[in-house]
Amino acid sequence: MTRNKTILSLSLVMMLMAGTALAGCSSSTGQTGGGNGSNKGSAGSGDNNGGTAATGETVDWSQVEADIRFVYPGTSELEKELAEQFKAKMKEKYPKVNIEYMFLSWNDMEKKLAVMINSNDWPDMTMTQDVTNLVQLKGLADLTPFLNAADSKIKRDNFLPGTLEYVSRGDAVYYIPNLVNSFSLMVNEAMLEEAGMKLDELRTWADVERAAELMTKDGKYGFGYPLGASRFAFRVPFTAGYSNELVLDDTSETSKQKYLETLQHMQNLEKFQPKAHLTWGYPEMFRAFSNGEVGMIAAGTFFSANVYSINPDIMNTARAIPYPSGPSAAKPQAPVSSVGVAMFEGSKHKELVWKLMEEWSSAEFNTTQAATVNISAFKDANLEAIIEKAESIYPKTIDGHKRLLEDFNAMVNTAGAPMATIPGQSEMEVVVQDNMQKLLTGKSTVEESYEAIRAGIDAIKAKFN
Repeated sequence: MTRNKTILSLSLVMMLMAGTALAGCSSSTGQTGGGNGSNKGSAGSGDNNGGTAATGETVDWSQVEADIRFVYPGTSELEKELAEQFKAKMKEKYPKVNIEYMFLSWNDMEKKLAVMINSNDWPDMTMTQDVTNLVQLKGLADLTPFLNAADSKIKRDNFLPGTLEYVSRGDAVYYIPNLVNSFSLMVNEAMLEEAGMKLDELRTWADVERAAELMTKDGKYGFGYPLGASRFAFRVPFTAGYSNELVLDDTSETSKQKYLETLQHMQNLEKFQPKAHLTWGYPEMFRAFSNGEVGMIAAGTFFSANVYSINPDIMNTARAIPYPSGPSAAKPQAPVSSVGVAMFEGSKHKELVWKLMEEWSSAEFNTTQAATVNISAFKDANLEAIIEKAESIYPKTIDGHKRLLEDFNAMVNTAGAPMATIPGQSEMEVVVQDNMQKLLTGKSTVEESYEAIRAGIDAIKAKFN
């Protein structure tokens, strides 16, 4: 899988055991809750990248006034609770600063931000896991001056290897990675064993298809593919494709057979899925899996936060493995990326936003994030503190949660591969969704679907070349 894009250092996967925590990157539809980002004469306003602090003057941050719009795509209940905890703590430290969250789903985020940026309606900061399109829009501020400042609380040498490189373009750093995440196959081990198979028998796509067939009985199904939302319609074959030496934007002739195999695998699984999956997003997929209605889904390190409020007992029977190997691959691979916080280029409160980014990245909040979502991206992450917080976040199924942590760490350590950054991915997701819908409803063949996807993706890539 040769790539010419920015990638994580593979040594990252050898360091992930230093920071351990679970799951939560939900993508249910959120509501926009932001204000208008009005200025109140704060020290961080104007064209001077935040004004007084940048000039070297001493600033009493407790007296700075500002309305900060924080784009927040973590929309599970646990993630929202974390956001509110952060807001309350910041109100104590910066009483005249008002944080207004814009709760957007990951699926809607880039489209809405593109409209806001193009209309000069700038938020101040955001969570993100891929800066490719936002950088293309010139929407994010380069954080290098802040990161290199002598008084920066965020140190370059404290990131796991490769994580800072992943969020950089040339010499510019566009977000601060707080967490590492990865995609996987989630398996209901009890359903699998009832069907007569063991977890270690899931080695190839043929094994996945066999397991799905065996689990499909008595009103239950073997697989659940959320095809109703473009982001996740893309993510499932994207995850499987990594284990077939394929990245979905690779439409070269050398990758054609891998692409055809991936589409065929999706088609083979179709008869072992509920018909409703054609309209599912992530919430419906997680609900079906949590309630034992489907036996396997493609998800990832964000699993626990999405299912705990639905049915915490599923965490005691769920297992995470890298998506098994496809016909063109010798071994499975799990794509690995990061999640962090970025600053918008058009923010009028850049110095203050950096202060808030430092707070968000502090041990106090990073350990809470890592106990809720994914894996800490910092070398000095306190494992004991993370586990202690996880016990209070997942009290009903902490043993299942710990086992999932072990699964995820083992997966990333043995099968982790840098996740490709794909310019124009959000547009490609729609192309893949439309053609997967046609393929899985019998309106096109595998070959026809491949040709349509190739033409659509090539047209999008041409706009970025």
